Amino acid sequence: MLIFVFAVIAAAGALAAVYRLAAAGFRNGDRPGDALVSAVLSTTGPATTGPATTGAAAGTAVVRNPSGTPVLVGLTAGPARWPARLASPHAVSVPRWTLRGKFDPARYECVAVVPAGGAAEFAVPPCAAVLVVAVGQEGGRLRVHRLRLPPPGYLAEGRPTMTVP
Repeated sequence: MLIFVFAVIAAAGALAAVYRLAAAGFRNGDRPGDALVSAVLSTTGPATTGPATTGAAAGTAVVRNPSGTPVLVGLTAGPARWPARLASPHAVSVPRWTLRGKFDPARYECVAVVPAGGAAEFAVPPCAAVLVVAVGQEGGRLRVHRLRLPPPGYLAEGRPTMTVP
């Protein structure tokens, strides 16, 4: 009898996990008008056209907005929380609770507006391990992109320009 109870609990847990993953997949799914975020690292440095973060630049973060409405973008760079082998190079999340202090525009190093159908480039500091880009889109949707950048010596070792999707 006890084995039957454990089997039912395990099945319920598996169904709950599948439901949660499916709900997260639908919630985080890309839509045709979503902004595209990428980072290009090079030894020559970026040619910035928008507001830039402080410090010498090691590359450029590019935000493209294919939608018909402008988007609000907040960028910040910081240390990595996970080792490189455990983290994906580009993760996108949709926060459920946006009233938290970490989404306050004052906490971002650079806040800008990307016009409808346009693109903007932002300087990336050389010491950044992770670039966090919060994009406020039409319909009140907020998407948080986390781009993992290579270590500072990556390009100094003679490697070519690197693009993080």
